[in-house]
Amino acid sequence: MKKIVVASVLVCFIVGCGLKRTIQDTAQDLTNNTAAMIDDAISEISHQSESWQSTLQELSDKLTDEAQSTIRTEVQNLANRTIAAAGSEIRCNVDFLGARVIQALQRIKAELLKQPIPERTPAICQVVPTAIDMNLTPNRRNKVDISGYDFDNQPLKLFLITNSNQKIEVTNAINRLSHYHMVLNLGSNGVMLNENSSRLVLEYKDGQMSSIAVTQPVVPDCKEEERSFAPDIITYTPPRTRGDREYNANGPNVSARVNIFVEGNTIKARVQMRARETKSDWTTAEGSGIFNIYTAPSNRRIIGIVSDKETSASYIDSGHAEDFFEKGSGELIKRFAFVGDTDGDEAGTRTRVKVTFNRVVVKLKEIGNCKE
Repeated sequence: MKKIVVASVLVCFIVGCGLKRTIQDTAQDLTNNTAAMIDDAISEISHQSESWQSTLQELSDKLTDEAQSTIRTEVQNLANRTIAAAGSEIRCNVDFLGARVIQALQRIKAELLKQPIPERTPAICQVVPTAIDMNLTPNRRNKVDISGYDFDNQPLKLFLITNSNQKIEVTNAINRLSHYHMVLNLGSNGVMLNENSSRLVLEYKDGQMSSIAVTQPVVPDCKEEERSFAPDIITYTPPRTRGDREYNANGPNVSARVNIFVEGNTIKARVQMRARETKSDWTTAEGSGIFNIYTAPSNRRIIGIVSDKETSASYIDSGHAEDFFEKGSGELIKRFAFVGDTDGDEAGTRTRVKVTFNRVVVKLKEIGNCKE
């Protein structure tokens, strides 16, 4: 009797162990079969990227076993996610989408085989615009659209790089509309770009994903030009500095000199005159005056004076009439008109010089929106 019981237990034990092993083998076969189907799908998409959608559907259809339902759901979710990423609002090409499907299938397979699961890394397929043109008005450059894959729940960071290579974090300007579409806000409540902005850099785990150039307006060289102008006639009466006010037909000995010079963005004329009696108490009228004759436009800077800068004249007065001296077209002054002696008191009151200018030529340089 004891032999029968032992034999029965032994038979049951042997049969039970075989059943367990059979179940384990069947499960392993199913896992291997599922992994093989995933490998076939990966191979198909590797050779034909555009087939990713039909290949995913075929794979889903083949996963009919109840034990494969979880994998089938993941494959269907992957298909839906990828179809969304290929939507009309973005333009990820088929090679990009195929590569992303392969990576996702590799993760599904690794999870099935209880292997280390590859990291889900976000990727970019398109940036619009590819560069930010600062020539455009702010309302025409207020955003950047980025399309790609796996943008959700990822540690993305955005930085503004200045011309001096300063790195400023502006991650709050990232708006994730979906896992495949995000917008960088460049409006008044986003990244404020200016003439010192060089580029925007999108990073993932301290690695650069995309660099978007900020193209500043091209600054032309400042142009130079020559302009001519005709100064107004200047009359100058020098003060009396010696003697009485009457030359009393003793000359006077008269001289005058006019020169022009640049001061700031203005051209000024210095008019000097001296009328000195030739004897007696040496009555003298002498002095100089400064007159503004030209101011450059606000968008121009005076580089220098091209034409003649100085003219002088002298003589001894011998009458009461006004005396004229023509200097010609090549000089600064075209004509001097002097009053020296008169029929009464004149030093400091009527003794004077009146100068008529030729046209003055000045060289100007553009300032403002140009490069020196």
